[in-house]
Amino acid sequence: MADNGTNGAAGQARRKAFKEAERAAEGGMAGLLAGVVERIGANAGVNAVFGEPVDKDGWTVITVAQSMWGSGAGSGMSEEDGAGSGGGGGAATRPLGYIEIGSQGARFVPLQRPWQDARLIIAWAVSIWVVARAVNRILRG
Repeated sequence: MADNGTNGAAGQARRKAFKEAERAAEGGMAGLLAGVVERIGANAGVNAVFGEPVDKDGWTVITVAQSMWGSGAGSGMSEEDGAGSGGGGGAATRPLGYIEIGSQGARFVPLQRPWQDARLIIAWAVSIWVVARAVNRILRG
């Protein structure tokens, strides 16, 4: 009977190495993901959403932003290639407006972005034109 590498000393050594790699990848994944989350979350937290208050002439102004972030990690292994892991993530913050606080009370003042509405209208118009043209070509044969 031929030894295909899964029986005997060589097979046992390969299985042992595979199990050790599997344990290392599992433990390393938790640390990797925790590190990614910590680094990204530090930049997308409450300090990125609410700026430092500015006091002037009886008014307090606090900037307000929207912050989004995400992260992910994964690992894999095979008997041929060994084990590997990786992770990453990103964050995006955009200004929304500011809060004015004065003797009359507080109010949120949103930032106006008229160019976003124009871009949306143009995008819809182009999309409708493209679809209408395609339908027209299909109907004409």
